[in-house]
This record gives sequence, structure tokens and C-alpha cells, in this order.
Amino acid sequence: MTEFDKNIQKKIKEMPIPDSYHEKVKEVLKKIEEDNPPVAKKKRHPVKAAAVIFVILLAGSLAFSATRAKAGFMELFTQNLLSFLGLEPDSSKELGIESQKQEAVSKPDLMIELEEVVMDAQNIYAVVKITAPPGIEFNESMSFDYFGFCEGTNFNASQVVAGARSCELLEVSKEKKNVATFVVNVVTDEQIPEGKEACVFFKDLIADPTETEPNVLVEGMWTLNFMAEYTKSQDITIEGTSDMSYPFLDTTATVKKIKLLPLGMTLKADVSNVPREDLGISDTRLTIRLKMADGSKLIVQSPDPDAKEITSSGSMAESEKGDRTYLKYVSQFEKAVDINQVLGVYIEDLYVPVRG
Repeated sequence: MTEFDKNIQKKIKEMPIPDSYHEKVKEVLKKIEEDNPPVAKKKRHPVKAAAVIFVILLAGSLAFSATRAKAGFMELFTQNLLSFLGLEPDSSKELGIESQKQEAVSKPDLMIELEEVVMDAQNIYAVVKITAPPGIEFNESMSFDYFGFCEGTNFNASQVVAGARSCELLEVSKEKKNVATFVVNVVTDEQIPEGKEACVFFKDLIADPTETEPNVLVEGMWTLNFMAEYTKSQDITIEGTSDMSYPFLDTTATVKKIKLLPLGMTLKADVSNVPREDLGISDTRLTIRLKMADGSKLIVQSPDPDAKEITSSGSMAESEKGDRTYLKYVSQFEKAVDINQVLGVYIEDLYVPVRG
């Protein structure tokens, strides 16, 4: 309780009650006795009686002092909730009751516009224009704490599209540093069905996403809706055969299916020859290359860290069907590939022609 509160309450308690007030109380009591005949007296509890007398005196003090005191009794309560509960700060802590004052905080917001969406059976790209408050200047270290794509018109954790994701800064406006364009993309084998409503979502713009405790610049959740429509482009699908085998973890694996798209490729392999317990602890990465018509070879993926891959992101998933075990490798190309110029695919030392 503040010193001001204590002084006001002290003055209220010490304030003299005029004789006219006592006369008025006597008249009221006499009137009550005349209107209500006496009944058998009940034993009065001294504590309750004292409490009633205190309330009457307190009410009188309030009525009399309301015109003289700048801060009324309820105003004091309003100023200090603990006082309203009859608690002092020290005693409240002993009882485990503490007051937490909340302050209204005004937070800046973002304006996000969906510029363009490109998607096929395994890749989604969305270009978004973001306008931040004037005090924020975009740079390459900025990103969102959480982002991706979701089936439906609003964010729903159960409908998030799984797969590798990235949100990269494409460019910052030269005129306004608080305006930038980002590209959000996902590569997945659980694509949104064509014709379904979908959305791209973002949560919390942060300045340093690699830090343990990133600096949140703008807090919030934003979604932008679009209709899932696949890009009308060519694709090449090759069904595997029993002779399409390649060396894998001291044994062999067999190609089940290869799907090649301008934006990426998928390889599904039968790895049933490898014990299940070994798959979880082994390096199951492969060297996959594309043989082009001009004689060059483009590296899709490789365990070699120095290899210049054309893949920007990818994922690998294990699945079972009956007594068979499969691994699916999904790769997203950094730049679109003209699949009409692809002659074949190398998987380790296995060559699989895609045409002719």
C-alpha cells in the first residue's frame, strides 16, 4: 500500500462524526422498533455484533466524508487490489497471494501479400511480398521462426505438409528497406491434392534464427490462401525391375520407381535385404546423377560434402509394406532442369536410361 493510501485511510478513521449523525441514527432505530414489535432475543455473537457496528460506523464515515475527500474509499480499493482484499504486501507474500500488474503493449504488424505459387506433384514454391514497420530493415539473416504449407484455409498442425522447407530472402526493395520478397518452398511426398484449398503460413519474424534465443522482431501468425493447381509440365516415371539393383550397405537394393520432374526427382528403392536394425544406424545416402544430352552429369545428391549438387533441399523416409522395406529419396532442384535433355539416371554404379 502506498503512503498516499495509508494517509487517506488514517484520515477517514480519525475524522470526527458530528452529533447530528448520532441523532439521525437514534431516530432510525426508534422507527424500526415502532414498526417491528420486539421478538425473543437471540444470543448475539460479540464478534458479529462488533462487525456490524464497525460497518455502520464505516458507512457513516464514508457518507460524511465523501464530499470532503478527493479519493473515496472505493477509489482506494481500485488503486490497490491487495488493500481491497484486506492484505498488506508483506502479509500477502506469506499467504502466497501476489499482484501482477499487466500493461497494454502495442505490437507492430506485418503486411504479407502472395505474389505467385508454382507447384507440382512433390514441390511447392510461393513468392510472398512482406512489408514490415518502418523501423525494420530486411537482411539475409532474417527469417520466420516457423513457416510452411498447410491443407485448408487456416493453419492446422494436423494438416501441415511434411518435408524439407526453406524461407529465403529473394530481394529487398531499394526504395524501402522494410519491404522484401521471400520464397518459401517445400519438397514432400505428401503433396496437397490438386484442386484443394491450401495456405502458406508464417509465425514470428526473427532477426537471428540460428541463435538459441532469437530476437523476435514482430510477433504473430499469418496465413495466405491459394488453390492447389499443379504446374502443367512434363514428367518422366520409370517403374523399377528386378535387374535394377545397386550396391547398398554391404548388400544390394533394387529400384522400385523413379520420377523425374523439372523441379525435382523421387527415387523409391526396395532395401529389404538390409536388416531393419541396421537401417536406423547406417548412412543410407546415395550418389545420384543425371546424364544430360550434352554429355555432362548433374549431381542430384552425394555423401561427398564437396560435391556440387543441383539439389537445394531434400528428404528421406522409410516405409514398410507387407514384408518389404522401402526408402524414398525426394530431392528439390535449386533451379529447374529441362528433363527433355536428360538421357538417364545413375544410382551408385547402376545406370537407368529414361528414354530410347
